[in-house]
Amino acid sequence: EEDEEEGEEALVAEEVEGVLEQLLTGLKDADTVVRWSAAKGVGRLTGRLPLELADDVVEQVLELLTPDETPNSWHGGCLALAELSRRGLLLPARLPEVLPRVTKALHFDVARGASSVGTHVRDAACYVTWAFARAFEPAVMAPHVAALAPALLVLVVFDREVNVRRAAAAAFQEHVGRQGSFPHGIEIVTRADYFAVGSRVACYLEIAPWLATFEAYRMPLLRHLCDVKARHWDESLRLLSAKAAARLAPLEAEWVVATMIPDLCGRALSPDLKERHGATHMAAEVLLGVANAAHGGDGGKFPPETRKQVGGLVPAIEKARLYRGRGGEVMRGATCRMLEVCATIRMPCSADRALKQLVSIDDSLKHPTEPISRAAVAALRAVGAAYFADDAA
Repeated sequence: EEDEEEGEEALVAEEVEGVLEQLLTGLKDADTVVRWSAAKGVGRLTGRLPLELADDVVEQVLELLTPDETPNSWHGGCLALAELSRRGLLLPARLPEVLPRVTKALHFDVARGASSVGTHVRDAACYVTWAFARAFEPAVMAPHVAALAPALLVLVVFDREVNVRRAAAAAFQEHVGRQGSFPHGIEIVTRADYFAVGSRVACYLEIAPWLATFEAYRMPLLRHLCDVKARHWDESLRLLSAKAAARLAPLEAEWVVATMIPDLCGRALSPDLKERHGATHMAAEVLLGVANAAHGGDGGKFPPETRKQVGGLVPAIEKARLYRGRGGEVMRGATCRMLEVCATIRMPCSADRALKQLVSIDDSLKHPTEPISRAAVAALRAVGAAYFADDAA
């Protein structure tokens, strides 16, 4: 056997090793076209190597999908994995090692100031999962469905970019058609098709709440909103995520009240503006969603601990002076929304605290930015109706 292996290795010319080395280096190149061509080359060349050597190439490609590598390396690595899978060169024994890295690539998003890098990586990861659907038998993929299906659906409904949502929908559809073991696959493919996922608002506010009615997907969707989208770099996406969370929250009300709201209230005091803004808005919207669905709109039915946390949130933000400095105005908008929600659901509140709320709102009413003064007006109207209506009469 050893002689046979040596004979096989001897059949591979030394020049091939140099070419392969260059192709693997090309997977990290700054130019997309180079990475794409290198991935195709790696696939074609590996297909002509003996099995042992082909598996070594797979191992080297996997080394590109590590936390220390650049987004370009992740992108090139995913493209190469997809090409290898399509050609049947990725052995089933490798799947337990490969899938966790592909799942990470599906959610790859590195913030860079007021934007992020990672759209191309997520798109390539969708291509890998699409290739898996074609390359492996249903019995081989079956143990990995529980992790892969929710990871793909999170992208289908919550990714910021339309091309990634559509790529994820195509990969999901391919698995449903060829593997057949994704829970509720046919229903989901019918509802969340290529055209339906074109609208971001429809994905967040219509398709996601519908998906959450399936127990297999409810918690992954809620956790993603809470842990990832609530601190997203795009402000409009944070606000949309808060509205989506409000629609999903009543389906898992106990977990939301016991775990999610305390977590969001803690993060509302974070030094990171994106985190505290998103957490404050999401806490407010989730509170409203659960109160309307589970408590008939009565905030007094929440546990005392929750009422205490929520009631103390705006004073804690003011005490930490989080209105000051850059980004202070968006926090004013978030706290006004929180005060408006607490008043709308008639959260129990002493006269003294209600007066302090009016002082907070008064500062925001004078703000020159229109969205903030509008949020303050809405909060003033709600607080006045909830806590001062009898005095006015």
